[in-house]
Amino acid sequence: MDNSESVYLKVKEGEARGYFNALLKCFGGEVSGNVYEVNRGRTRIRLTSYSIIPGFEISTTSATHYTSVVVDRESDDNPELIHLNIIKEGSMTRDYDSCEKRTEADSSKGIFIYNGLFPMKITHPPNALLESVAFKISKEALTNLIPEATDTFDALFGSNEPVAYHTHLPVELETLVEDIFVFKKSEFGSKPLVIARSLELFTLLLRSVRKLVDKDELHGLHIDDYQRLLKLKDQLLSSFDQRISVEDLAAEFGISVSKLKRDFKALFNTSVYQFYTHARMDEAYRRLKTGNFSVMEVGYDLGYQNLSKFSSMFKKVKGINPKEVLPL
Repeated sequence: MDNSESVYLKVKEGEARGYFNALLKCFGGEVSGNVYEVNRGRTRIRLTSYSIIPGFEISTTSATHYTSVVVDRESDDNPELIHLNIIKEGSMTRDYDSCEKRTEADSSKGIFIYNGLFPMKITHPPNALLESVAFKISKEALTNLIPEATDTFDALFGSNEPVAYHTHLPVELETLVEDIFVFKKSEFGSKPLVIARSLELFTLLLRSVRKLVDKDELHGLHIDDYQRLLKLKDQLLSSFDQRISVEDLAAEFGISVSKLKRDFKALFNTSVYQFYTHARMDEAYRRLKTGNFSVMEVGYDLGYQNLSKFSSMFKKVKGINPKEVLPL
């Protein structure tokens, strides 16, 4: 991705109105009531917000643009406000570090729950449709709307420290997300239909999150966790010729093996070994595709002493033999 061609937006976490203004300044278009929209050439963006009660806002996004779009989000410095994002379609890259290191967002059904206490850059790839639903709710609004959920709020964000959680949308809730985007296009009653489905989705999702918290199956990542994992990721990607040991990595980064495994899985949705193996085979594929290296050279350069094991792993990950990648 060529960042020199990216479009940059700077916005402070908070109400959708701030996003309206940033988008309007960058892309033009128009704001009509609770809707921002631009439909020009290869740029189609529609952001709709719904204010339910003070401190609780729902927004939906449908967007595509011919270059990558980088949204630079400033911290809102409000520990009482949480953000819950569901990506229905597409993908994004999130940057939690002050350096230009990015982590891939979860799958198209991914959920990201966080407080706005840390800056974050989000990159949307070019020519790719993004559809998402976002909830912003304060603790006071949550107490008024679903008082039985405040203990879950405190369990997740009671420390008032920058923290975020990744999880998956339960299969039984996928239909609700689909309905929201169908009802958005309704010529009659679109607003109440979207709000009704969104409230149902939010409530059932909170119930699902509460179950995960009760089972100790939802683990948040603080800013220092993100930075540690990004450094670990960089180290893995620069040491393809070495055998890795999770125990040695945990000792080097000063954390327990169980925490390293748990945090890595939470952020990258895979184990350390799976990530390293797939990254290793990606690198092998890139080298073989150039035609500048033989299978033997690539295998040995990537630390394999047994070429049959290298070929076997390559086929397991890529589905073809390494010789098939070599240009004719």
